[in-house]
Amino acid sequence: MKKYILSIDQGTTSSRTVLYDDKFKIKSIEQKEFKQFFPKDGWVEHDAEEIWNDIKQLILQTIKKNKLKTSQIISIGIANQRETTVLWNKKTGKPIYKAIVWQDRRTADYCNKLKLNKKDKIIQKITGLVIDPYFSATKIQWILKNTSKKKKGQIKNILFGTIDTWLLWKLTEGKSHFTDITNASRTMIYDSKKEQWSEELLKLFNINKSLLPQVKENAFNFGKTKLFGGEIKIGGMAGDQQAATIGQACFKAGQSKSTYGTGCFLLMNIGNKFKISNNQLLTTVAFKINGKKMFCYEGSIFVAGSAIQWLRDNMLFFKDSKETDKLYSQANKNEKVVFVPALTGLGAPHWQPNTRGAIFGLTRNTSQADIIKATLDSLSFQTLDLIESMQKDSKIKITEIRVDGGMINNNNFLQSLSDITNVKIIKPQNIETTSLGAAYLAGLNAGLIKNVNEIKKFWKKNKETKPKTNKKIIQKEIFIWKKTIKNLIALNQQDSKSN
Repeated sequence: MKKYILSIDQGTTSSRTVLYDDKFKIKSIEQKEFKQFFPKDGWVEHDAEEIWNDIKQLILQTIKKNKLKTSQIISIGIANQRETTVLWNKKTGKPIYKAIVWQDRRTADYCNKLKLNKKDKIIQKITGLVIDPYFSATKIQWILKNTSKKKKGQIKNILFGTIDTWLLWKLTEGKSHFTDITNASRTMIYDSKKEQWSEELLKLFNINKSLLPQVKENAFNFGKTKLFGGEIKIGGMAGDQQAATIGQACFKAGQSKSTYGTGCFLLMNIGNKFKISNNQLLTTVAFKINGKKMFCYEGSIFVAGSAIQWLRDNMLFFKDSKETDKLYSQANKNEKVVFVPALTGLGAPHWQPNTRGAIFGLTRNTSQADIIKATLDSLSFQTLDLIESMQKDSKIKITEIRVDGGMINNNNFLQSLSDITNVKIIKPQNIETTSLGAAYLAGLNAGLIKNVNEIKKFWKKNKETKPKTNKKIIQKEIFIWKKTIKNLIALNQQDSKSN
């Protein structure tokens, strides 16, 4: 009988299961979108139970569609949306509040107080992260503060996890309460150098250590699930961006990948030394495999594919996101529209949670195609901002970026990205790099592959995009972009003060 690896790719807007054969070729993909909740301005929530039920259904669909016996699945790998926070009652197995999503901005004021109290340097020194509502710590605190009935001993029954931990706990029917080192490094309470939960930060955020999962390497025996007819091992876990870094085989210092999904995340491998960024980037764990740990600099753009989703669902500009490639070509080159899609604030390198999106340069002649082009170009400009910060920190010139995510099927976007960043953009043969990274980790734990050198051999280039637009034109556009961002931030800060 043929053997397979099953990857769970749990994202921000949809959940997927991807079945790989023992040569890491895709056999099948099952996918389901789930509901997004926006109860207040800047608040974003998910129903953790819905996510779990979808995952369970997708696994069953995969097994049924491919006529599999559970014994044919060697191992399961999990990749997940990071920082999204779930707290649940371990006796009932039910969340005590909806999952607060990484995009959520409700703790922005509290984060500002921490900055005013000079806690930013302490937090960055321990975790490599900047203070921002993005990370799990302030979300945990908010849920505890807003749901606790103050009953003595109630905390004993509550567990915390990012989505990886929540799914693992459900898959193993409460037997495994683990996370992996990449997800732990995004919580803002984990010491990435000492590899332990930070007592100092737990005290700062008033979080009890009993809530927290044990932290493990990325390829590890995380437990077994018996929910699908027989035992299946769970052998790999990583946050989605680190999983994509593994899937893109970025194992050498200086190698970079950028994922264009709901958000955009540019990661550069910086080697095995923990180095603090001086240019508003994050230092985070890239992976730990077979005892070897690597770090990376990361720049996060909060709104990428979700801006396209907004144009589709809220503005009704098109019915299918695939149409944006053709519509980009129809834009009027004489229109100078600039769109800053800060729909949930600005991420790196600005870190302005209260800044909101804006479109500039509209005329009577502006069309939907012009706004679509401005949206896609904005992601290229924001990527350039990240590249510039990364190069200052690392002293390494980025000459090529390996890209993945749903948006890279748009050829006009890839050309825009290459032109504006002046970097070679490389698309791999398998663009499902997040699920692939999780599959590699599960394969490592199962003994299907021995080390990262074997992963390197699997990576294959599909397409290369090089800069071809006039540099003078691009430089002028970059100048306008930077000026627009600066003015928008100043305007939002002025509004905040007046309110």
